[in-house]
Amino acid sequence: MPSIRQVGAKLLGLGRRSVPAVAIVGAVGLTIGGGYYGYQWMTHSPRFAITELNISGHSQVSNEDVAALLKLPANANIFRADMGTLEARLETSPWIVSAEVSRDLPTGLDVVIREEHAVAAVSLGALYLTNADGDLFKRANTANGEMDGLAVITGMTRASHLADPTKSQERLRAALEALKEFGENTERPRIGEVHLDEHHGTSLITFEDAIAIHIGTPEIGELAERYQAFDSAWQALDAEEHAAARSFRIADRTPSDRVTVAFAGN
Repeated sequence: MPSIRQVGAKLLGLGRRSVPAVAIVGAVGLTIGGGYYGYQWMTHSPRFAITELNISGHSQVSNEDVAALLKLPANANIFRADMGTLEARLETSPWIVSAEVSRDLPTGLDVVIREEHAVAAVSLGALYLTNADGDLFKRANTANGEMDGLAVITGMTRASHLADPTKSQERLRAALEALKEFGENTERPRIGEVHLDEHHGTSLITFEDAIAIHIGTPEIGELAERYQAFDSAWQALDAEEHAAARSFRIADRTPSDRVTVAFAGN
């Protein structure tokens, strides 16, 4: 039979990241007076069965999703549950970047989640969600609304992405920056697609009317100038001309304020 000192150390270890856990363990140990039997009672008593999950930081995964990922057996004991194992299970979800699980005695678990944030979808044979760093973190589920409000980046192939993922991510980041900066002006039309072409550069295609805005291959810092050129051309058109416009082409050389507008029927 382990000594009282050994049992006490074991009990203290159970209160991982939880000062209240240590206090309660100590109080129960003193009350029962037998450290080993106190430990056995605490780790098997229905009194400490996990009955409550306090979940925060989530919007893409539901409470039911979290419970399913945790895989807690019926009447799971709060002292026997391993927090590291529970966190690792949660982090198997492509939506969850990190998770922190701690005890909320006597019967609860606090679960704090940090999720991925999708800023666009990328077409690589199938559609994949990407975050702002150009990391593809999951295949898009179009049936449950994961694509709602997101622009699609096209013009890349799965083969090229797999052959040179570093170059692919650089192209994605450039496309995402172009999309983000264009959207910062809410008076501009909403973008539904960003098309990448190795020879002709980047084109933004509006969500409504599919108007192509060809911005070429701007260097870092040139986006604002080219978008200002688009703004000037867009504002010079009336509503009827907006409806008839099919493309805006911004010169890919100096002067970058040269914009050619094509209309339907031209």
